[in-house]
Amino acid sequence: MNETDKILNLSNPSTIAVVLMDLQPRLLQAIPGGDQLISANSILLQSAKLLKLPVLVTEQVPEKLGATDSSLREKMDPSFVFAKNSFSAFGCSPFTDQISHLGIDHLILAGIELPICIYLTAFDALRRNLQVTILSDCVSCRRPQDGEVALGELSRLGATVIALETFLYQSLESSEHTSFRMISEMIRGR
Repeated sequence: MNETDKILNLSNPSTIAVVLMDLQPRLLQAIPGGDQLISANSILLQSAKLLKLPVLVTEQVPEKLGATDSSLREKMDPSFVFAKNSFSAFGCSPFTDQISHLGIDHLILAGIELPICIYLTAFDALRRNLQVTILSDCVSCRRPQDGEVALGELSRLGATVIALETFLYQSLESSEHTSFRMISEMIRGR
């Protein structure tokens, strides 16, 4: 894959899905800057709705670790929340079935933990010939140095790593987009 193949192509947004992974309070308490992470993912979640992108949410063993952070949960479609016990979302057959059912060929990944669940999900997606974009300020982990290594390796394997604002403005394409004002106001409020 050459560098231009990795550029996010939003010409067919119906084949793109945002995946929010494991943003559960019991896991977030160990993440430095957890509040900023929730804030960034809240903007992502609201913007995805405006851009008409499906948002699939995973929860790691929710019966033990609890549900997704309540500030995000109230904005989510409960039918797109998937409980998993595997580290890769692709170990959860309802998640995999939904990706197939929706005809998704490009995942926008966000959440925790970067060197574990995000890494393994991205790796499995790339092996399935799906495009992967990781939003650098919408992912995190307990040990930042482990996250840097994971992002570097995923980039080397073919994933695109960009910031949330880059993704959103690339999705909007211009200030003429009907959601430009609402999304730019959310971004300015960061």
